[in-house]
Amino acid sequence: METTALEKQNGQLTAPTPGHLIEMAINKDLDIEKLAKLMEMQKEYQAAQARKAFFEAFTEFQTKSPELRKSKEVSFTTSNGGTTKYSYAPLADIVRQIKETCRDCGLSYRWEIKDSKEVIEVTCIITHSDGHSERTTMSASPDASGSKNPIQARGSAIEYMKRYTLIGALGLSTADSDIDARMPELDIDKLHKNYMELYNEIIQLDKSFISPGDPDNWQADRTPDLYIKAIGKARQLLAKLKVR
Repeated sequence: METTALEKQNGQLTAPTPGHLIEMAINKDLDIEKLAKLMEMQKEYQAAQARKAFFEAFTEFQTKSPELRKSKEVSFTTSNGGTTKYSYAPLADIVRQIKETCRDCGLSYRWEIKDSKEVIEVTCIITHSDGHSERTTMSASPDASGSKNPIQARGSAIEYMKRYTLIGALGLSTADSDIDARMPELDIDKLHKNYMELYNEIIQLDKSFISPGDPDNWQADRTPDLYIKAIGKARQLLAKLKVR
């Protein structure tokens, strides 16, 4: 049966998808240029559908994700003789606590690492089963604190950034209330770029976010800690706006 201009779905007339149009074009022996345009339309349509599915899954993840437990405690003497003590959730514990919820929501994650002599860049990529991905990036110098050797210094910085890019990418802003006292020197310009990309997307959907979301209006200094938390909250808000 020939595909008509309108399709019936659940008893209602709906416009054909680009895939239907391509099928019609092939059946009618449409010229190559017009067929190519239809195929490009199909590609954009599929990308938009995948993006929508991603944010629906992300919102579901936010609803179902557990409150992360801080299982590791750190205590050490500072250079001025004081004591610093805090608790945090190690990367392995975060992964263990979120893996089932990620699987149920069709989300997966991985990291890309670029390591030059002076700067290490870590990107967390969150991907939905329909194909759409979102990226969160951090960069820092090797963490040479505590008399680490060069390999340990790189491993420490990478582990730290893997943890916090995952927290930021999934909007787990409450995972750690305090940033590690011995954190590596993060590239705040990279964090600002990550945040502003989210900010610009949000204000296209909700103009009321312009003032409170603008870093110029923040009531605290722009520290890596603040940017990491802001990125997480922005991810949460964007996901809610995308599925309205």
